[in-house]
Parts: sequence; structure tokens; C-alpha cells
Amino acid sequence: MPQHIANKQKWSLGAGFFATSFVNQSLMVLAIPFYQMTLGIDPFLLSIVLILPFLLASLLNPWVGHLSDQYHSRFGRRRPFIFVSAWICGLLYGLVWMVPEHWSAHSQLAYFALTSLLLYCGYVFLNVPMTCLSFEISRDPQNRLALMGFTTYFVKLGTLLYQWLFPLAQLALFSSVFFGIKVVGWGVGIGVIALLGMLPAIFCQEQAFVRQPSSRIRLRDSVELLKHNKTLSIILLVCVLQLGGSAFSASMDYYLLVYYVHGGDLILGSIDKGWLSTAYTLLGMFAIPLLLRWSTRAGKIKVLRGVLLLTALGGLVKWFLFVPGIGLWIVFDALLCTLIWSAMSTVIPAIIADTSDQHSQRTGQHSEGRFVALFTLVANLSAGLAILLAGLSLNLSGFDADLGSHQSSDSLTIMRLILAGGTFTFSILAWALIRYQIDENNK
Repeated sequence: MPQHIANKQKWSLGAGFFATSFVNQSLMVLAIPFYQMTLGIDPFLLSIVLILPFLLASLLNPWVGHLSDQYHSRFGRRRPFIFVSAWICGLLYGLVWMVPEHWSAHSQLAYFALTSLLLYCGYVFLNVPMTCLSFEISRDPQNRLALMGFTTYFVKLGTLLYQWLFPLAQLALFSSVFFGIKVVGWGVGIGVIALLGMLPAIFCQEQAFVRQPSSRIRLRDSVELLKHNKTLSIILLVCVLQLGGSAFSASMDYYLLVYYVHGGDLILGSIDKGWLSTAYTLLGMFAIPLLLRWSTRAGKIKVLRGVLLLTALGGLVKWFLFVPGIGLWIVFDALLCTLIWSAMSTVIPAIIADTSDQHSQRTGQHSEGRFVALFTLVANLSAGLAILLAGLSLNLSGFDADLGSHQSSDSLTIMRLILAGGTFTFSILAWALIRYQIDENNK
């Protein structure tokens, strides 16, 4: 009989994922308009500083997953990590935006690199145990899929809000954008990340755990896990294509909104980006019940195939949407492309949780931490690749923030090709992987 999940556990876990979404996503959302568009940092240098701390911290994932699997205390395995890490992340998030404006560009980059590295390290200790906790709350696949859908609402709500952080920092009530970014940063750090992030540690209950003999963490073990689990390997490749390739393509939308649609007006471009993200979030929320019902009836793999085809179509349509004078028609982009991002936080984790259960039943060993660590590591590496490619592409295209509205036509055309053509190409590649490499066995 499916295990009932108490409402206080669902809501507190949702609040926890809301907090982690701010740690992981809003840093880049704020860093690009603040460090690059406001302070004038070179986009390629900024992309390196964004990616290196992210990737270095990601190397901790296997170790943290193993540690979380084996840790034992009277408070549980996952909860102590979640409570402490939530407050560490909240404090570090506020420090990221305390960079002195009179420093040189290199000093500002060094400050951002150090504080973001510490923040991402704290994020690993928060995200991996919290994701493991979401896998373990219920062992019933459909019940767990419903939980993934429920927590996705909170992730989407985070997306709705953090896209408005920079416009908020520019409000006239602040003496300058530098003061505004500090107020917003500390507000998010304490009010969102620390206070909400600790709730799963207080209200979620962990299942009974029989401690197992600990073994040394080896990279070979993760390679063997992928080698003998085809579904996991293909799903992780799909994550690379979506979180790396498609996310890289999507990163051009902010620049096009500012420098092409609005002729270099950062405020209007930021507002349009906020409205577009709002449309993505609201439509993504409405899409969650559709994804859950569709997955229950057709199977998770068929759902991914259908969503990827729709996203590929959306990629082609982007060419005609990101143009001057488009107005509110820009939200049509969200109608075609929002489903894949909802699937990344509902269907994909549910498939990985199912494969983790199958592995545990077959081997008799707890493996949630290893599966979550692999998934998180691949997601982080892919996101880092997207950031690096975005910065490199902007430099190669001839983009220069100092030119404002006078960007070259070639530069803008390259951005449009990346946005539209990249989204189409990476989505079709992911669809082909699932269509021809995975049997339909996830009902």
C-alpha cells in the first residue's frame, strides 16, 4: 500500500527546494546584469569565474553523497547536513554582493570567485542530502512522482521570483544599484535560503536506516554504476544536452532582449526578461499536473520524447519571437518551451529515483546518495559548460557591453542563431537518444 506523505513534510521539503533553487540559479541571474552589464566585467572572464567555482565544488558531490549515505546521528543521516548548510549558504550568499565598487575589475572578479566557491561548496552539502531525502520519503514510484511534481511548484515559484531580483535592486528607493544589490542579496540569503532551507531538517522524517560497512569512495565505482545501468547513462546524457546545450542556447535570450529587442536599454530588457520568466513559471506550474497524468498513463520515457519534440519546435519559433516590437507576444516562447524545464525537475528525478530503488533491491545496499551525487555532478558540469560556452560565444560574436545599443548586426545574428538553432538541435539529439536507446519500461 502506498505510503502517505504528511503535508508538513511535503510543504517543508518544497520550501527546501525553493531555497536551493535560489542558491543554484539566482547567483548567475544576478551576476550577469550586475558584474557584467553594470560593472563592465568581460563576459568570457565572468563565465570562467562563474564556472570554475561551480565545477570545483561539484567534485565534492560523490564524497558528500557517500558521506550522507553513511552518516549516523540521533537526528538522522540527511537532516543535520541540511540544517547547518542552509545557514552557511544564506550567510555566504549575502557576502557575494558585498564587493566594493571602487575595486579594480580583477579584484572584483577575485572576490566573486572566492565567495561563490565557498557558496557552491555549501550548496553541495545542502542539495545532495535534501534530494536524497526526497527520494526516501516514499518508496512507491507513483507517490514519489507526485512528490516530485509538488516540489517542482516551489522550484517554479523560485524561478518566478529570482528573475525580478535585479529589477528590484534598481528601484528608486535605493540610493544606487550597488546599495540595492546588497539589500536584495542579504534579504534572499537570510530570509529565503537560511530560514526556508532549514525547514526539511525540522519537519521531515527519515526512514529507518540500517548502517552498512563503509568503503572507500572510488571514481571507478561510479563508472561501473553507469556501465551496468543503461537507462541511467542515457538519462544523464539527456541532462547534458538539456542543461548544457539547451541552457547555453537559452542564455542568449537575456542579451537579445536588452541589445536587440530594446536597443541596449538594460532596464526595459530586464523587465521583459522578468515577464518572460514569469510566463515560463506560471505555464510550468499549470503543466505539472499534465506531466504527472501523462507519465502515469503513457510512461515517463514517452513523456520525455513528446516534450523534447515540442521543445525542438519551440526552438524554431524563437527566431521569429526575439525581434524588436514583439511586445507581449514574447510569452509565446514559454508556451512551447516550458514543459522540458518542468520535466527536468519532475520526470527526470523520478526516473533516477526508480533506478536507484532497483539497484538497492538488486544489491541490498543503500545507494541514494551515489545516484543523487551522479545526477547532481552531471547537472552541475552541464550548467558550467553552458556558462563557459555562453561567455566564449559572446566574445567570439563581437559583443561588447560598452557599445550599448550599437552592437554589430553580425553579433546579434549569431546570438539569434544560437538561441533558435541551438535549442532545436540539442532537443532533437536528446529525443533521438531516448527514442532509439531506451526501451519503454517506466510506466
